[in-house]
Amino acid sequence: MFSDNDKISLRQFTRLLVFDLFSVSGLIIPNLAAASSGRDGILAICLGTLYAFIYGYLILILCKQTGGRYLNYCDDNFGRFVTFFVAIPYIVKLFLCLVFSARIFGQVINQTLLADTDNRIIILFLLMVSAYSASKGMEVRARITEIIYFLVMVPIVLFLLLGIRKVDPANLTPLFTESMKDIGAGSYLILLTFSALEMMIFAVPMIHYRKSDIKKGKKMYNYAARAITITGILDILMYVVTMGLLGRKETADKLWSAISIFQMVKLPGGLVQRQDAFILSIWLLSIFTLTGALFYYLSYISGHILKLSNRNYLLVPLILLVFGVAVIPIDTEQFFYYFRRYMMYIGMPQSLIIPLLVACTGKLKKFINKKAVVNTVFAFIVAAGAVSLTGCSDMTEIEDRNFIQAVGIDAKGKDMIEVYYILPDLKVLTKQAAEDPKRLKLAFADKDFSEVEEDYSLENNKRLDFSQLKAIILGDGISKSKDKMNAFLTYVENKYELGRNTPVFLAEGKAGDIMDLNSDIEGGIGDYLAQLSRINLRNNGIKEIDAGDLILARNEGNRTVILPMLHADDKKMRVSGVGIYSEGAVGFYANKEESDFIYFSCGFGKNKVLYLPEDDKSNLPKYVIKINRITRTMEFREDNGKPYLDMIVEGSASIQKGLEKKEDRAKNSDIEKIEEECNAYVRENIAKTIKSICMDGKLDYMNLYPMTGYRKRSLWLDYKGRQADFLTNLSINLKVDFHIE
Repeated sequence: MFSDNDKISLRQFTRLLVFDLFSVSGLIIPNLAAASSGRDGILAICLGTLYAFIYGYLILILCKQTGGRYLNYCDDNFGRFVTFFVAIPYIVKLFLCLVFSARIFGQVINQTLLADTDNRIIILFLLMVSAYSASKGMEVRARITEIIYFLVMVPIVLFLLLGIRKVDPANLTPLFTESMKDIGAGSYLILLTFSALEMMIFAVPMIHYRKSDIKKGKKMYNYAARAITITGILDILMYVVTMGLLGRKETADKLWSAISIFQMVKLPGGLVQRQDAFILSIWLLSIFTLTGALFYYLSYISGHILKLSNRNYLLVPLILLVFGVAVIPIDTEQFFYYFRRYMMYIGMPQSLIIPLLVACTGKLKKFINKKAVVNTVFAFIVAAGAVSLTGCSDMTEIEDRNFIQAVGIDAKGKDMIEVYYILPDLKVLTKQAAEDPKRLKLAFADKDFSEVEEDYSLENNKRLDFSQLKAIILGDGISKSKDKMNAFLTYVENKYELGRNTPVFLAEGKAGDIMDLNSDIEGGIGDYLAQLSRINLRNNGIKEIDAGDLILARNEGNRTVILPMLHADDKKMRVSGVGIYSEGAVGFYANKEESDFIYFSCGFGKNKVLYLPEDDKSNLPKYVIKINRITRTMEFREDNGKPYLDMIVEGSASIQKGLEKKEDRAKNSDIEKIEEECNAYVRENIAKTIKSICMDGKLDYMNLYPMTGYRKRSLWLDYKGRQADFLTNLSINLKVDFHIE
C-alpha cells in the first residue's frame, strides 16, 4: 500500500480486477451460458475463460509496446484532434457499461430487497456513492477493496459450495449435446464479461513494483492471470449451482436467474432469517467497486481530452447523463439485447484494434490524502448499511405489514380461485390475550393472483409480507388443473418475495378445510407444517419439496415431483399419502401404505415401520419391522438398443414385534426367516408399485430418464424426446436386501 501517490500494489491490482470482472457479470453468466450452449454451458465458460487469458496477454503486450503511455502517446504523435477520436469509443463503451450496471443494480434491488422503493432512487443512490469513491482516486479504491475483499469473497464462495449439495446432476448432464457452433458462440459471450481487462491499459502506470517484486521476477500478467483464474472458478460455481437448481429453461429465460438461488440455498444453523438479503448486501459491495471504477475511467479519459486540471468536475454531469439514460422506460432485458450486440460487434473488437494504432495511458494526477480514504470508507459503510438494514424486506414499517404464515389455494368454480392467508397470532407470541381466530384467516376470491392481491389491498391498509411464509397448501381443484397450476407457479416464479424454498403440500380435498384447523393447532398451521416438514419428513430421509422443485419440473417438462398430501380430521391434521406432479398437474395419488413403497423405491424411508401381514390376510400384522437405514443403488446399461436397470434397495432394520423369546441359535434362525419374508414383501410391493405407475401408467415418478443424463449418456441421447418409449422398453432387475439387526 502506498500513501498519497495514487499508486497501487500488484496484490491490490488483482483484487480490484476480480471485483471488476465478477461483480455484475457473475449475475448474468449462468443466463449467457445456458441460453447459448445449454447443458454445455460449462464448456463455454471454460473456453471463454481460456480466451480471457489470451485477451489479457494481448492487452498487456500492446500496452508494453507503446511504453505504457496511451493517451499521452497519442497526443505526442498524432495531436489532440486524433486523441479525441481515439478516446470517444472508450467513453461510449464505459458509459454503456455504467448504464447497464446501474439498471441491473436498480432492477435486482427493487425486485428483491426494496420492493416499495422507486427504482430511480436506488439507481441515483448507486451513482452518487460510486462517483464519490471515484473522485478519491485509484489508491483509495484499492484500499477499500482490500478492506472488503475477504468480507465479500468468503461468504459468496461458502454459499456457492453449500449450494452444490442441492444440485441435481440431471440438470447439468449429459455434456457434448450441443453443436460446436453454439458452444463457440457461448464462449465468445463469456469472453465479453472479461472486457474489464481492457482497462489494464490505463491501470499499468499506477502499479508500483517493489524491489522485492523485481527480484522475484513478478510480472503484471501473472497477477492478471490470477484474477482471471479466480473469476473463472467463481463463474463455473455460479453456473453449476444456478443451472443445477433451476434447470436449463429458467436459467436461460431470465437475465439474472442467479438471484433466485439466493433463496434456495439454506445457510446452516438458521442464524440468518433472510439469507438472500444477507448475501445480496455483501455482493453489492463489489458492485459499488465496479461502478466506481467505471466512473473513474470515464472521468479520467474525458478529463484528458478536455484538458481539465481537475477531472472531478465531470462527475456531476456524468451522474446526470447516466441517470437520464438508465431510467429510460425500456425493458432491462431489451436494453441488454442491444448492449450485448454492441459489445459483440463493436465493444470487444475495438479493445484490440484501437491499441494497435495508438496506446499508452496518461499520467494520473497525484491528488489523494488520508482524509479522503476515511471519508470514502465511511460512505461505503453508510451505503452497505442502508441497503442491508432496509433490505431485510422493504421500506414499509413493521406495523404496516401483515406477515403471512401460510397460504392455501382452492379452485372456485371454473374460472375463479380462492386464496387463504393465515396470519400469526402476535398477541400470543407477546404473551397477551389471544387474537380472535377469525381475524387470523383472510380469504379472497378472484380470477387470478394479481387480482386477489388487489382485492386484499382494497380491504386492508397493511401490505402483504411473505418473508415469514412457512407453507403453501394446494387444494385438489388447483393441483389437478394444468392451467391453474401453471398460473400458480408463474406467480411464484415472478414474485421474488414469495420464496422458492417454501414447502408445498397437497390437500386431500379443499385447502380451506386445512386452513380452518389453524385455530386448533398450537402455534398456527404455518409453524406446524414447517415443523412437520423439518422433523417428520427429514427424519425419514425424505427430501423436502418446495415451490422451486415444482417450478423446475414445470419448466423442464420431463420431471416429476412427489408431494405430501394432508387430510383434515376433527381438529387434527395428518399426512394421508402423496400426490405425484407430472406434465403440469398432479395426476396420481397414493394412500399412506402405497406412498411408503413409492418412497422405498426412491431410496427414502428411514424410520418407517413395516407391518408384515399374516398368511391368512388377516388385519393383524405378523411382524412389525422398523427400517433403520435405507440406500438405493442404480446402474443403467444398454443391450441390443434396449435400456436395463439394475436397482438395489438395501439397508438395516429391527424387529419391533413378532419375534418370540428363544435360545440364540433358534432365535437367529427365526431372524433369518423374518429377514427373507421382509425382503420378499418389500420387493413384491416395490415391483408392483413400479409396474403400476411407471410401466402401466407411463409416469416416471423416480425420474429415471433424466438420471440417464449423468449415468448412461447413450441412453439419454437414444430416447431424447421419447420418454414414454424409454419407460415402455425399460427392464428393471430389482433386488431388496434389508439386514435385520
